[in-house]
Amino acid sequence: MSAGAAEYTYLKVPPVADLRACVGLVLAGMAARARIGVGGLEEAVELLEGFHSESAPTSFRFAVVDGTVVAEVEEPAEDGGSRWRTVVELVS
Repeated sequence: MSAGAAEYTYLKVPPVADLRACVGLVLAGMAARARIGVGGLEEAVELLEGFHSESAPTSFRFAVVDGTVVAEVEEPAEDGGSRWRTVVELVS
């Protein structure tokens, strides 16, 4: 998937444990938008929630491309900037 081929939905989750569930709500919404079944959704949500930091805001982005939901997390890059890492792909 090329960066220009997708429209992303961004979510920045503060370092508050009670807000971690927001990631699952967005992922479930994106799966519904793509008309993807819920098989594997619980595991995907757990994986994404594991990236949530309790010490700093965590940035996620989601896209639907050709019937696939892609979820990425922002992480530091070696050059001092940041990069997006794909951590979940849900396919119909």
